[in-house]
Amino acid sequence: MPLILAGLIMLFGSFVQGALGFALGMIAVPLLVDAGYSLSQAVALTTLAIGIQVMAGAWQLRDYIPWSDVKLAAIVRYATVPIGIMLLLLVEDINGSDVKPLVGIGVLIGVAIRFAAARQLRRDPPLPLSVAAFAVSGILQGLVAMGGPPLVLWMTTREFRAHQARAFTMTLFLLNTPIQVLLLLFLSRTMSLEVVASALLLSPLIFLGTTIGVRAGNHFSKPLLNRLALAVLVVIGFNAIF
Repeated sequence: MPLILAGLIMLFGSFVQGALGFALGMIAVPLLVDAGYSLSQAVALTTLAIGIQVMAGAWQLRDYIPWSDVKLAAIVRYATVPIGIMLLLLVEDINGSDVKPLVGIGVLIGVAIRFAAARQLRRDPPLPLSVAAFAVSGILQGLVAMGGPPLVLWMTTREFRAHQARAFTMTLFLLNTPIQVLLLLFLSRTMSLEVVASALLLSPLIFLGTTIGVRAGNHFSKPLLNRLALAVLVVIGFNAIF
């Protein structure tokens, strides 16, 4: 039953991510915790799902990867993802009813950052602000697999074309997946190879959800899809808190 629920959650989260380019972690983590997975298991399963999802996309968009920006972001995130994982391990023993509000707050913070990003003017940020954005992204990625919103906010300061923006985030998520999963395997008492196997078993659903989501994103208004996805995230966030 947990695997069936995880499959449905990943199918829905992959659909939204395929349509909008973000939100898989924000959807999957709180729902997986609600379904009975530990926070470490939920984060690892979601991280693996994102890695599986972006693997093909990053390869297809390899000619558009802005490597100068990716290098800085990857270095900062490699340094800060372990900090997020250590924070995750600090709450590893908290029961589910106490962990879910933490995840819900993370979702709502992500939604707030997404709204803020939509209203930002494009300007080249100073290096310390870029490093800070990537550091927050790494910590949130390690803690609750929600490192996307700070990256979205940072990208509003860059003149990225659509392909470059997607290549940037996909490459970072792909580079992040191995180190995060390995650290959780070695450090978390609730993490196991069964979670890795579950992600592999669910990969067809992840690809299916992504494919349907991409096609939906091509046929429906982007603003409408954004509003619907953000509304769903707000409901999930408040449901986790209360």
